[in-house]
Amino acid sequence: MFSRRVAIPAAAGAVLALVIVGASMRGPAGRSSAQTPAPAGNWPMYQRVPSHNAVLPRPGFRASWLTKLGDKVNGGLAVDDRTLYVDSFDKKLYAIDLQTGNVRWSASADNILMSTPVIEDGVVIVGSGMNGFLKPNDAQSQIWGRPEGDDVLAFSTADGHLLWKVHTVGQNMPSPALSHGAAIFANGDLHAYAFEVASGKQRWSVPLQGVAAMSSANVDDDMVFLSTCHNAPYVCETRALDVHDGRTLWTNPYGGSDCSPAIADGMLFVTANRDDPKHFHTGGYNVTAAIDEHTGRTIWTHTSEPGPYTFVGSNERQIAGTVVDGVLYQPIGNASKVIAFDAHNGRVLWSVRTSANVKMSPIVKDDSVYFGDTGGILYRVDRKSGRITRTSSYLQPFATSPPVILGETMFIADGQYVVAFPLDTM
Repeated sequence: MFSRRVAIPAAAGAVLALVIVGASMRGPAGRSSAQTPAPAGNWPMYQRVPSHNAVLPRPGFRASWLTKLGDKVNGGLAVDDRTLYVDSFDKKLYAIDLQTGNVRWSASADNILMSTPVIEDGVVIVGSGMNGFLKPNDAQSQIWGRPEGDDVLAFSTADGHLLWKVHTVGQNMPSPALSHGAAIFANGDLHAYAFEVASGKQRWSVPLQGVAAMSSANVDDDMVFLSTCHNAPYVCETRALDVHDGRTLWTNPYGGSDCSPAIADGMLFVTANRDDPKHFHTGGYNVTAAIDEHTGRTIWTHTSEPGPYTFVGSNERQIAGTVVDGVLYQPIGNASKVIAFDAHNGRVLWSVRTSANVKMSPIVKDDSVYFGDTGGILYRVDRKSGRITRTSSYLQPFATSPPVILGETMFIADGQYVVAFPLDTM
C-alpha cells in the first residue's frame, strides 16, 4: 500500500529499439474451472484466468510495434478479438489495435488508472485511484482514497463511450473479477462490492477487515477471493466470499493487499510479508502460502531470505504468482529472485536470481517462463531447470504490468510504452 509514481527513464533499451524497426511511434488518440479459459472476447479478471497464465492461442498471429502513451502503465493488459486495452497514469483507458498498434480510441477518467481492464459482452470496466490515506494524520483512519472519492467506470468496447459510472469513498485500483454478470472487487474503503456489468446497479456490499490496495479479485467455483490488510495494527488476510451474496465462506491469515491470489487444482496461492526492523528500515521476509480453495486451510508455507523493500517501478511488496501444470512460479519481491515451487507440497524445484526485484506475475509458454524486473531486464527462463536462456535490456524498469502472449506475440508494458514483438525475436 504505497505510492507507485517514479521518475521515467530517458530512453528505451536494446530490445525496444529492435521492435521499433519497421514500426512507427504512435501517440495517444468447479475446482477444475481455474484452468477453464474465458469465452472468446472476454477478459474476466487480472491475467484473464485464475492461474494468472495469460497465454492465448491464435495460430499464426505475429505483430511488431511500439506505442507510446501519455504516462506510465502499472495496470495489467487485456485482449479481445482485435484490441488490446490498457490504462495509464495519464487518467485514460486506451483501445489499441492488436495488429498495428494504432490507438482506436481513448476514454478519460478524473484520476489515475492502474487496474487491469476487465471485459464482458462489449463492456470494459476500469477503476480509478492512487495510493494514500484519506486522513493521513489520523492513525485510526484506515480508508485509502482521496477527499473527492473515486470511480468504477464502464465503457463500450466499440467506441469508448461511457456506459455507467459508480462513485466510491475509497480508491478502486484493484481489478474486479467478473462472475454471473457482476463485477466484484475489494477497494480502499474496507468493503467488497458487486455491481451489474450491464448497468452498474449494486448487487451487494459487505464490510471487510482491511483494504485492498492493488490486490485484484479472483473468482473460481462461485467463490470470490480477496486479500486485504489493516494498517494499525498491520494484519492481513485472504477471504472467500459467495459471489451471489457476498457471504463470507472462510478467512485465512495469509495474503497481502498488493497482489491477487492465484488459483489452480483446488488450491489458492498468496504472498505476505513479515517486517524485519532490526536489519532494515523497510524490509523483511516474503511468505508464500498455499491454501485449500474450499476450506481455507493452510496447506504449506515458505519463508524467503530477508531483503529490503524497494520503490523502483512500484512499492509493491507482495507479488502475484502464476500456476502452470502443478508448479507455482513465484516472484520474491524483496529478494531479487523467482522461485518455482511444487504447488502441492511447497518443495523448491529451482530458484533464479535476477538483477533487481521482480514485481510482475510471470507467464509460461511451452518450455519457457517470461518476466521482467525493475532493473529493466526481460527474462526467458527454462521452466524445468530455472536456467536463464535469454535476456533483453530496457532502460525503463518493468513495474507491475505482466506480459500477455497471443499466438507467437508477446505484449508488455514498459514505462509509458506498450510493446508487441514476436517471441522468436526475444
